[in-house]
Amino acid sequence: MNMKFLLRKMWILALPAMFLVTSCDDLEVENLNAASIDDVLGNPGDFPSLIEGTYIRWWRAIQQDWVGMPYTVMAQGGSSSWGNWGMQDLGTIPRNPIQNTLTYGNRYFMNNPWANLNGALGQINEVLRVMNDNFDGLAVDPQTGEDQTNFVLANAKTVQGLALGHLALFFDQAYPADESYSVVELAELDFAPYTEIAALAVQKLEEAAAIYEANPSVVMREIPGEARSGADAARFCRSYAAKIIAYSSRDANETASQVDWAKVLQLTSNGLQSDFSPQGDGGSAWWTRLLVNGQLALWMRASQRLVNEMEGGNQTTAPYPWPDGTASLPRITSPRDARLADYFTYNSGVSFQAARGWYFFSNYNFSREQEYLTAYATRMPHLTFNESELLRAEAILRTGGSKATAAEIINRTRVGNGGIAPLTGAESVDQLLREITYERLVEFSWDAAGSTWFFRRTSTANDLQLLEGTPRHLPVPAFELDLRGVTPYTYGGAGNER
Repeated sequence: MNMKFLLRKMWILALPAMFLVTSCDDLEVENLNAASIDDVLGNPGDFPSLIEGTYIRWWRAIQQDWVGMPYTVMAQGGSSSWGNWGMQDLGTIPRNPIQNTLTYGNRYFMNNPWANLNGALGQINEVLRVMNDNFDGLAVDPQTGEDQTNFVLANAKTVQGLALGHLALFFDQAYPADESYSVVELAELDFAPYTEIAALAVQKLEEAAAIYEANPSVVMREIPGEARSGADAARFCRSYAAKIIAYSSRDANETASQVDWAKVLQLTSNGLQSDFSPQGDGGSAWWTRLLVNGQLALWMRASQRLVNEMEGGNQTTAPYPWPDGTASLPRITSPRDARLADYFTYNSGVSFQAARGWYFFSNYNFSREQEYLTAYATRMPHLTFNESELLRAEAILRTGGSKATAAEIINRTRVGNGGIAPLTGAESVDQLLREITYERLVEFSWDAAGSTWFFRRTSTANDLQLLEGTPRHLPVPAFELDLRGVTPYTYGGAGNER
């Protein structure tokens, strides 16, 4: 065993409090034996607070710097030619391979989610392992006698599912780690493909849902404004599990033939009844980059491709690609989709550099959540009731269910928000499925980091799919592969999407 690799695995998969971390890539290890972990986790009364903090690490991995902005540009939801966070690199046309090296300046759009998701997962796993090994599977505070076992189990499995789920959504492979492995076994654990990681994530979320359902007083904690408990927390877990199943697909073929749509239907039929929208805390821990820079016209615009799609492909009012040599386009005065005026703001000029590609240009920026910019303290839509319901609508269609029911669900946003003529259910299944993808792109692209990427890569509508050469997933970061003695690999560029 390569000792460097062993130390790295212990950093990722064991309790962070054991280590002195000097940066994202450099660390010193104070104590390497398993007993020291047991010492740190010697009081079951501390387990709830240790677990609560891992929700923040999950959120940091998926919503803050280095994820939302470049992934959205890559998938042509938003657009930006600036180099920050890798936006220019991932948005360049024709697509280039991702620079998966130890020295690439924007490597953190891979490194940060990998490290934080695995870090959250590692801390959770160690709490559960020590609870099982040392305390008979119980979390009873020795000082107060308070039994927090169900709280710890439900929340720990929730975080396991969320962390594993996003590893599956972002990366081609990851460690299938949970509390069943000892520290030594974790150091020997190999990667598993994203399909296995997604399945493990769904299993954990369903286990969490069962505990919440059986214990109505158990609260899902450490998410501001989202103190769900009992059946309500269980519904959240089921909708998130459905999201992971559906969005883990890498292309139209997997969507049509490999996704378990009957399972998605089962989960969403007992899923969210209200939006999951954490409350911003002013920018301390619970904030999202997509609602900060992603709403500022200087930083990001709506992709001209999205504007064209909202105009029904009209090449006169919204030409796509943006015509070379054109500094600005006129305002669309009577948009086909009312949301172009309601969710986006027209700008008379474009601040991007033409030398980096006219295709980055757009006159519109996303501005639906402008109130958030005043203090970063309003609700942040993440997984809404409408998004969960559109997952249900897709599952209905893909399992041979009622087209009229699916149409009714689609019309809630299509007609209610977009003012577009209602669907009747007489349309073909393919047309209804296309309109589901369209609604996702317009309604939810700025909600959760990576959403536009997931929507386009899973779409079976040819005109709404990812641009050729866009990677379908990320490689394991070079720093992790280097510690394993494995040559880095990459994705992106024509013929190398996955």
